[in-house]
Amino acid sequence: MPRPRPAAAAAAVPAALAAGLLLSACQPAGRQAADGAAVAPKAGDEAAAQSTVVTDWGPLGPADRDVIVQLRQAALWEIPVARQAQRRAARPATRRALAEIARRHAGLDQLNRRVAGRLNVPLPNRPSAVQQSWMSEISGKSGNNYDKTAVARMRMAQGMLYAELGAVRASTRNTLVRQFAERAQPFVNEQMRQLESTGFVTGDTLPDPPAVTEPPPPAPPGARRSPAPAATSLLS
Repeated sequence: MPRPRPAAAAAAVPAALAAGLLLSACQPAGRQAADGAAVAPKAGDEAAAQSTVVTDWGPLGPADRDVIVQLRQAALWEIPVARQAQRRAARPATRRALAEIARRHAGLDQLNRRVAGRLNVPLPNRPSAVQQSWMSEISGKSGNNYDKTAVARMRMAQGMLYAELGAVRASTRNTLVRQFAERAQPFVNEQMRQLESTGFVTGDTLPDPPAVTEPPPPAPPGARRSPAPAATSLLS
């Protein structure tokens, strides 16, 4: 598949969000070092993590802070893996897709750190133990197995992150977090698309679908089905 060329506007910060970032910092929900690293927690931080605090952009709740932290956590392992894949991936399609992801992810991470700084959300500065195990697993592969493992791990992680962003976008009372989620979701969606363009994304590499309490019943046996749409456009 040819390498997609995202619009230049995809890398720009919306004017409303940029203006919001220039406002004064909110009341603290945690502490953050100048380089974005999280500061060692103090007594009472566990209770504070579950609290909602007042900010200049509205209430900031646990889910709001969590999605900012998770985006940073994703960047800490996915950017190094994507950059490594530019050199080590077996297929040109994988190298192209991961190179684009590394570039886009770096821009999203920069924006994420700015938002976290304004909202006083402490961020991690190293991959988690699980993420480090994924990085070691990927690095230990070669050939097509390297491509398949890197794409599978990243696609599953991106799918879960996309779902979390959607939930926060739909429910947050904080206008800055809402603007940020609106900006971040297309980034993550494009990264999933890039990974799918490699041909290594299959059903067994995707996260489990969300639970549905009352799913609609399937069509009865023998029911007439509409003809499949053309492959070029599923929605037109």
